[in-house]
Amino acid sequence: MARRNYKVVAVRRYSVEGEPDREIVLKIGEPIQPSSSGGSWTCPVFLDGLEPDIQYIEGIDAIQAIQNAMRYARHSLDQCGLPITWLGQEPGDVGLPLPIDGPFGLWFQRRLEKLVDDETERVGEIVAEVLKERARRKRGP
Repeated sequence: MARRNYKVVAVRRYSVEGEPDREIVLKIGEPIQPSSSGGSWTCPVFLDGLEPDIQYIEGIDAIQAIQNAMRYARHSLDQCGLPITWLGQEPGDVGLPLPIDGPFGLWFQRRLEKLVDDETERVGEIVAEVLKERARRKRGP
């Protein structure tokens, strides 16, 4: 797709593990309103250093276009096969969590959200216990 001018509203810089001079820059542009009523909004996404062209990701409104743009970026970064890092995190952690949604309606979305919340709380409790045990062992009997 040809490059058009667009206003960048968000930028994130990634490194590639093992390639210190390589950088991938995610640029997300301001959503573009359709020229006619009822058309899809588009959100420009450019993965400089990974993809040669700007992609225009659609949504039914500006917010969905941004959400879909972030999902597209996450998918592209995951699928590129490179050990991409962000802020010193482990390779693959690009800081773009996937939204929890599903094709089965609000009840299903809420159920998935609750499962994630419950599991996050459970793992947090386990980590807290492990840290307490480590601190106890360092102090000695």
